[in-house]
Amino acid sequence: MAAVPEMKRKTCSYSFHREPLTSLIELSNLVTGGNQKVFVDQYGDLLTLLKMVVDPVPLQTLLQFYDPELRCFTFQDYQLAPTLEEYSILMNVPIRYQVPFLDVPKEVDFRVIARALHLSIKEVSDNWKSSGDVVGLPLKYLVRMAKEEAKKGNWEAFHAQLAIVIYGVVLFPSMPNFVDLTAVTIFLGGNPVTSLLADTYYAIHSRHGKGGAIRCCLPLLLRRWQSYQMDVRNVIMSCGEFRNVPLVGTKGCINYNPRSDPARLEQVGRAWKTIGVKDGAVLGKKFAVAMPDYIGWVRNRVETLLLPYDRMEPLQKQPPLILAENVPAEQYKQALMENRRLKEKEQDTQMELYKAKADKLNLAH
Repeated sequence: MAAVPEMKRKTCSYSFHREPLTSLIELSNLVTGGNQKVFVDQYGDLLTLLKMVVDPVPLQTLLQFYDPELRCFTFQDYQLAPTLEEYSILMNVPIRYQVPFLDVPKEVDFRVIARALHLSIKEVSDNWKSSGDVVGLPLKYLVRMAKEEAKKGNWEAFHAQLAIVIYGVVLFPSMPNFVDLTAVTIFLGGNPVTSLLADTYYAIHSRHGKGGAIRCCLPLLLRRWQSYQMDVRNVIMSCGEFRNVPLVGTKGCINYNPRSDPARLEQVGRAWKTIGVKDGAVLGKKFAVAMPDYIGWVRNRVETLLLPYDRMEPLQKQPPLILAENVPAEQYKQALMENRRLKEKEQDTQMELYKAKADKLNLAH
């Protein structure tokens, strides 16, 4: 008798559009020598995100596993949930423990924008335009000004103008060939990580089950998907009266999990003034082996949620967590962790080889 096929979730088709980046990449190629370190130290790893080739296939696959109730990706035997700390590491930008971006200002202060971009107030006001429902600066104008600063050797001004166009086109895409006020505001605040993560979750959550265009920082999401492990130490676990982390992006509010609904910006703003950060002293030592109770819980969750594709045999099976009678539990755990560390090292080497091949492919383009 043939086995009954396992029930599966309905899959959706998503699109991942990116604006042409030729002019931005040409500008980024002018950042050479010691200027590369100066740029990264001030603005983070924007150049890597700019030059990443976004393959839609892994993103299309990843989004099929989204778990809307838990705000994460639930696979057959584990879960993945991008966090502020991980995005901070990938961007090489620290999380500032302060109130993040909540909304654009009611009145545009051209003086502040001009000072940050090393432009005159008149230049900013004369080129301030509207595009659709938003206002900001045309990409063509900013690229032209950046080229002029590069010719003069005014690298501080050039770096600022290059960074703002990456913010407007790659990090916080809105209208084509346009850097809107939202991207400018986040750039001025110097704290983009919370907004980036919020936009990622909001874009995925709002299109779940519907399909369509995913508008967020796609290179950062793909980079998180490709990254195997990161050394996260301190973790933001709560904010104010929220027992989780309320996130405000450029399109709306969302949080790590559905415990509460951060609908009011004022409430969220107050919450971010009291940030609950926990470290290893509270969370305990890192242990790379999943406990049986958690594995069982995930499998039960999968039975309810269903998978979008057929189950696959794991590449590496986790040994059963059995504490031997004649070996102290701590030593046994350490042996398991060392075994896992060696396997992770092997996988890291394979990932480095994959990235090297991807970089070679990027250079060919």
